Amino acid sequence: LTTLISTGSAICGCSAVAATQPIINAEAHEVAAAVGVVVFCGTAAMFMYPFLFENIPALGADPRLMGIYTGSTVHELAGVVAAGNAMGPEVASTAVITKLLRVFLLEPWILALFYLGIGQKTEGGDAAAGGGGPARGKGVPWFAFGFIAVATVNSIWGIPPALQKLFTTLSAGFLASAMGALGLDTDLVKVRSLGWRPIALAFALWTNLLAGGFLVARTLVATL
Repeated sequence: LTTLISTGSAICGCSAVAATQPIINAEAHEVAAAVGVVVFCGTAAMFMYPFLFENIPALGADPRLMGIYTGSTVHELAGVVAAGNAMGPEVASTAVITKLLRVFLLEPWILALFYLGIGQKTEGGDAAAGGGGPARGKGVPWFAFGFIAVATVNSIWGIPPALQKLFTTLSAGFLASAMGALGLDTDLVKVRSLGWRPIALAFALWTNLLAGGFLVARTLVATL
């Protein structure tokens, strides 16, 4: 559960949670809890960041700083787009580029989870840090290699806009189907049994993003 929430907070929200689930053998109720708390924080950020931009002079005076800050700390790509557009085109463009750099980190992270056994349960069912070897998830994460291949093809040769639009629609549909299928196997009683810990972890990570992300963004803007 810690790996799911941490990955969702650090990279790209519920998409990262869904991608991590089969790699670490997470149970359905753990995924549901992780998606819930991560999406809640990401949704709150969509409304909070425009408010910060309007009311904090250090952020409002520098759209580039606000763009980097937004892209590096908001959970979901859709949230970055929504919050960025609410603050202006300059903030939005910088925020989306910054967020896409975070999204690209999902692939090496997924591969590390699989091949290094990070966050995976042991044969005995405990976290990989305990005794026994890690019980790997459902096979090699081929989608990670697929992402790298498609990104390479699009960067070198380019994919026609019509195909990009089609693939975007299909990917959204597949993700919605995966989330719906997850609900079929989710026991709300088990979700409730997790208690306050998922919520506390999600807010602690978000607080770290808000404070640490601002310091990093400000340092980058001052340096570059």
